Amino acid sequence: MPLPILALALTAFALGTAELVPNGLLPLISEDLGVSVSQAGWVTTSFALGAMFGGPLVAAATLRLPRKPLVTGLTLVFLIANATTALTGSLLLVSLSRALAGAMLGGFLGVAITIAGSMVAPTRRAMAIAVVFTGFTVSNVIGVPVGNIVGRAAGWESAFWVVSGLAAIGAFAMWLLLPSTPADGESEDRGFTVLRSGALWAAFLAIALGYGGLFVVYTYIAPYLTTVTGVSAGSVTWLLLLFGAGLITGNALGGRYADRSVTRTVIVILGILVVGLLTLWALGSVLPAVLALLVLLGGAGFGMVPPLQSYVLHIAGTASALVSALAAASFNGGVALGSAVGGLVLKHTSHYPGLALAGAFMTLLGLIAILFTHHRHDIRRTAAQDSPAAQYA
Repeated sequence: MPLPILALALTAFALGTAELVPNGLLPLISEDLGVSVSQAGWVTTSFALGAMFGGPLVAAATLRLPRKPLVTGLTLVFLIANATTALTGSLLLVSLSRALAGAMLGGFLGVAITIAGSMVAPTRRAMAIAVVFTGFTVSNVIGVPVGNIVGRAAGWESAFWVVSGLAAIGAFAMWLLLPSTPADGESEDRGFTVLRSGALWAAFLAIALGYGGLFVVYTYIAPYLTTVTGVSAGSVTWLLLLFGAGLITGNALGGRYADRSVTRTVIVILGILVVGLLTLWALGSVLPAVLALLVLLGGAGFGMVPPLQSYVLHIAGTASALVSALAAASFNGGVALGSAVGGLVLKHTSHYPGLALAGAFMTLLGLIAILFTHHRHDIRRTAAQDSPAAQYA
């Protein structure tokens, strides 16, 4: 992969660390801010909402800007937002600064995916996207555990100072390595046109539901492991390394197989995630089973990202930063929806195993939406090929 794509992956490492590091620190955050654990879940939910709504708005407002200064500028604003999170002491201000950071993440992903896809052959596009998202997966293996260790040792705010430093390194690497290229006006104009496609919006819904099912559980993974599995709070950080190992493997395999058959890859991975969550619901108190399931859930959950991102571009038929940003917003919409559903389950039942069951149901809905989208897209493609205009083209 070209070095500029690796620079994008390095920045994605910082952004991925910021998104997920609070999950292992929720008990500390709730205690310090004087709120319940379910209320502290808004630290994750607000970030996801910012990415879901703010990301596409940022992408739409910056379509004509040169890509190199754009991704660098977005990363610097992201840095400032994380520093603000570390400096404030109220849940409201923390949530607002996290929402701003999420918006920068959503805008960054739309442009980064477009840059990566434009630098390789079409048959390597899913793998190029997977390399960018490798930054997110590695952040779970290295960034999130390190952030949790630092947060537990020096206060949860210190984890966000670590993230700010990582963002500064990523911004410098992109400024040094990315080529100075203008935005592709033709692709971006078509990006607005294809938004009239019902199949495309069904694909966005499938992403939110399928990916969100994982985060019904993962947002509250720290109290889940201590309450249901019975491990100590200090062991959670190390158990998350297993989840992170699954992320790296799943991300790499997802990108590789998506370049062969993107639809089949998406369907298989979503099916695996449903089965994994149901198994966690049944065997969440059995430590050996949970250890294996952490790897499986990490691999299936994040292994679906490159295939689903490629699937959306396949449905759209254009490499638009706006379409990519909307796909990224759908992923973060899934995080927001999953964490919100998880919070409701805990609020009304206080039953942690129920999180896995609710997550499996949500991912199953995502799988059904993908099957529906694939069917609709095939019908439209067949109709277009059989039309008189296509016959005489």
